[in-house]
Amino acid sequence: MKDLERLTDVGRETIRFYIHAGLLPEPDRLRRNVALYDASFVDRIRLIKELQQKRFLPLRVIKAIVDGDATLAPAEVQTLVDLDRHLLRAAGIDRRRPPVKLAEAARRTGVQPAEIRKLAAVEAIEITTRKGTQWLDDPDVRIVELLAQLRAAGLTEAFGFGPENMRLYVDMVRWLAREELRVFTRGVTGKAGPERVSVMAEAAIEILNQLIGVLRTNVLLRSIAQGDVPTAPLPPTRSRPRPTQRRGK
Repeated sequence: MKDLERLTDVGRETIRFYIHAGLLPEPDRLRRNVALYDASFVDRIRLIKELQQKRFLPLRVIKAIVDGDATLAPAEVQTLVDLDRHLLRAAGIDRRRPPVKLAEAARRTGVQPAEIRKLAAVEAIEITTRKGTQWLDDPDVRIVELLAQLRAAGLTEAFGFGPENMRLYVDMVRWLAREELRVFTRGVTGKAGPERVSVMAEAAIEILNQLIGVLRTNVLLRSIAQGDVPTAPLPPTRSRPRPTQRRGK
C-alpha cells in the first residue's frame, strides 16, 4: 500500500474508498494484512484522478468509464476521455458549475419538485442526496430546464406528456449512445493521433446530432403520409428494407 500511495500520490483511505466504491478491484491478499497491488492499480488510480480533477466527472460516471466495459483497452478508455470535452461543449454543459439544490432548480424553472423526482425515477436525471438535501449536477439541471420549455410550449401532463414519457427517450438514447461510443472508439483508437481524433470527434458530434434530427423528422413525415400511427407502444425493430431510389411519375 505504501508503494501505491507513493506512485499515485493518493492516500490509503482514498484508495480504500475507491475499492469499496467499485472503482478499483479487490487486490490479491497474500496474508491478512498484506495485499498485492499490481501495475494496473497505478494506471487506474491515475486515470480516476485525471477524470476527477481535470474533467470534473462525478464518481458514478468515472466508474462507468473505467469499469463499464471490461473489453475496453486502456487506449480506448483514453479515447473516451478525450471525447468528454467535445460532448460537454456540444450540449452546453459545464461540470465546473456547482450543483444546484433540487428546490432551487424547481423554483428557477417552475417544474414542481415531484415532477423532477419523476424524471429521476425514469433515469432521465440523477438526484444526489447529501446531508438530507437533494442536489442536481449541471447536466441534470439542463434536462429540467428543457422540460420547463416543453411545458411552456403546451406539452403538459394534461395532454398526456408526463415525465414518465422520458423513459422512451432514455432507453433509445442510451442504446444509441453506447453503440456510437463502441463504433467510434474501436474505429479510431490506434489509427489516428489525439489531435486528429479530437477534430473528428468535434465534427462528428455536430453532424450526427443534425443527422439524427433529420432522420427522425423524415420518419415522422413518412408515418403521417402513410397514416401509420400506432395505437399501442411498439418495441424497437429494424426498419424494413426500402428502395434506394424513388420512381418518377
